[in-house]
Amino acid sequence: MRIAFVGAYGNGKTTLTTELSTKLGLARTHGSAMRDPAGGTPKALEETNEAELVQLAVRRFTERAVEEAAHPEGFLSDGSALHEWVYSKVRLAVGRFPEPTDTLAGAVRDPRTLLFEEVVDQLGLLAKEHARTGYDVFIHTPVEFPLPEGVDPISESFRTLSDELMLDILKTLDIPVHVVTGTVEERLDQILAIPGVSDPA
Repeated sequence: MRIAFVGAYGNGKTTLTTELSTKLGLARTHGSAMRDPAGGTPKALEETNEAELVQLAVRRFTERAVEEAAHPEGFLSDGSALHEWVYSKVRLAVGRFPEPTDTLAGAVRDPRTLLFEEVVDQLGLLAKEHARTGYDVFIHTPVEFPLPEGVDPISESFRTLSDELMLDILKTLDIPVHVVTGTVEERLDQILAIPGVSDPA
């Protein structure tokens, strides 16, 4: 079974895929950290400009696709091919620290940012096509707890907007989506109860 875990930064995807990889004997797939764009000075994702952000999103999407293709028997994707699109879309629209009242629809874009957002939307079409053929089920981990103290690459409002956008996208894909909540143990139990997961062959 090809299972994609989706949810905003800090929602527990890595913890769940790591635990389940051992329990189910499925490979855990993911892209490299989004940092150090090629052709420039090494920098963190938070420091990249719009063009570099697009480059990093394309690189990670490619890495995910290649790694997933190497496991036709099934895998657990920490994130999904949609993840970089959602992050880039929200960041270009409202920045990393939007106000709690900000919305994607109401965001005011300058022409330069709007151009990059249009490019990201086109990449998003590719991501959706990959998702339709590449995943059997999505598991969504919602925002249930705040980011750890001192960890602030994005704001809580960014996490919320990301989750909302991801769920809107998933509704268009005709692929089962399961939302898991609670402690790590409770989430694991909910995942293992999904038909086909405990016997992924």
